[in-house]
Amino acid sequence: MNMFTDTEGRLRPAWAFVLSALLAGFSFFLCSYFASSIAGDHMLRFEAIFRSCLAGLLIAGFSWLLAVGNHIEEHRIAAQGLPLAQGWLRQLAAGCGLGFVLLVIAVVAVALFGRLTFHATLTSHNLLRIPIVLLVLATGSLAEELMFRGYPFQRLVEAIGSGGAILIFSMLFGFVHWMNPGANPWGLLNTVLIGVVLSVAYLRTRALWLPWGLHFAWNTTLGLVFGLPVSGIRMFNVFVHTTAVGPEWLTGGTYGLEASLPGASVVLIGLIVVWRFPLRRLTDPAAFFPSRHDPAPDPPNVNTPPHPPAELGL
Repeated sequence: MNMFTDTEGRLRPAWAFVLSALLAGFSFFLCSYFASSIAGDHMLRFEAIFRSCLAGLLIAGFSWLLAVGNHIEEHRIAAQGLPLAQGWLRQLAAGCGLGFVLLVIAVVAVALFGRLTFHATLTSHNLLRIPIVLLVLATGSLAEELMFRGYPFQRLVEAIGSGGAILIFSMLFGFVHWMNPGANPWGLLNTVLIGVVLSVAYLRTRALWLPWGLHFAWNTTLGLVFGLPVSGIRMFNVFVHTTAVGPEWLTGGTYGLEASLPGASVVLIGLIVVWRFPLRRLTDPAAFFPSRHDPAPDPPNVNTPPHPPAELGL
């Protein structure tokens, strides 16, 4: 036993977190360089290559860490929070439904107290872009969930507890979006809060299906369906381009709804939903290795009920 490993030769959670964070950073820059060398100045092509490669490389890298650091030889993808256990599809669908409903509420609020102007352009070129945009949104949200609620987050929960891990990773999640167009302090605060919601969604289920579905549906509804900026980015407005007119506290300015009061309000509603609704913790055949040492604690007041609960129903 030493400062890096425990009595069974497994990497200690704090060091596993450090290594996984370095691996995530390396993967980010490697995939960015690879995508830019192929796509050049074609932004959508770059994003499709970059986000898909990043999600795949993160899964492979964290699987390697689980093998060499945690001695997990099977179900390594499940151990990252993606178990194909009973109920996984329902949790993914519930997350998508929740993300969609929250965005509809926020957009309706903007329409009631301000004004929305729509400009639609339906062409064959735009229709062909839709699958690519959906790929970017799906792989991009998966990559962010793997980075911010996957293996690094899980190891930090073991090391310092759920409260500290939620705070650190939610702040990192917010600051990653600080370089986006139109970013401002309100957008940063709301994005940090969104990170809290997604972290609690993971901790309630010990799986990424619910937060991934929520994350994907939020971005898709905001950008592809309503044609509004997604964290300041207009790339996902394929055939609908919408302008929100009104005070900045209502519209969020160029950053979009995620920097607005309606955005903050629906994020708080989402937090209440994922915190209080009965959720089922998915069975993960590879997730029992921490119990031999220091069990990963549950978030306060969000333990699963003693009787088998119903899954999130919307």
